[in-house]
Amino acid sequence: MINLLEAFKNEDGFTKKKFGQHFLTNKSMLDKIIEAADISENDNVIEIGPGCGVLTQLIAETKASVTALEIDTELMEFLNRYLFFYKNLTIINQDAANVDYNSLYENKPVIVIGNLPYNVSVKIFEKAAMRDNIKNMVFMFQKEVADRIIAKPNSKAYSSLSVFTNYIFDTVKIKDISGANFWPNANVMSTVLKFIPKKEKFYSGEKEIQFFKFLRLAFRQKRKTLKNNLQEIDDISSILSQAGFKNTIRAEELSLENFKELFDIIYEKHTF
Repeated sequence: MINLLEAFKNEDGFTKKKFGQHFLTNKSMLDKIIEAADISENDNVIEIGPGCGVLTQLIAETKASVTALEIDTELMEFLNRYLFFYKNLTIINQDAANVDYNSLYENKPVIVIGNLPYNVSVKIFEKAAMRDNIKNMVFMFQKEVADRIIAKPNSKAYSSLSVFTNYIFDTVKIKDISGANFWPNANVMSTVLKFIPKKEKFYSGEKEIQFFKFLRLAFRQKRKTLKNNLQEIDDISSILSQAGFKNTIRAEELSLENFKELFDIIYEKHTF
């Protein structure tokens, strides 16, 4: 296989800070990502942010159908020059934070994989997570973001993002990675997570959208009580009491099931 990072350097290639570009160089870690994604030649794979193509090449070698989304036009041209012979690979100049993921592979089952740019990682993750028919997703995040995603109730990192993720996925932590494993070196730790869709979700359609809005509202000021954050809801005190919660409870104390119980009562009377 081609040493794409060396080829990129030899062309005087450089990373762009505005796109949050740091390329993973550790081969054993790249192999772990491929292994975690469990890709077969019959799969459809969406790669987010291929960069100089080191991971892209390994995905293409599985013979799966691969669509790579790259926002940087110069990198897209580089990838097309060096990886043109992979007939199973399509590279699209697209902002992964704004793409319609359901339009890719026409709603067939997909694996989504990528080293997400730190500055927009949550937006991309939430967008991709809403795609129908996901087989699994394997993403690399800044460790601080990954900690929020996998956080449990009553922990400092627990947030609406934690509940959102737990609502859709079972999540497995693959590995933490130091900044020395990137080019250029990253000054933060990264974490690889695997997301496996749950067989059933509580809601669908408009009710699901309302549930996500409710979660963001519940966590909007973490130091304040749930009653305070939800004060726009009429008779919130009696609703909390009906659900078995004290007026002093905070959002960080509630599990996914607790939020469902509370939302089901509120939804009958209130739209977010």
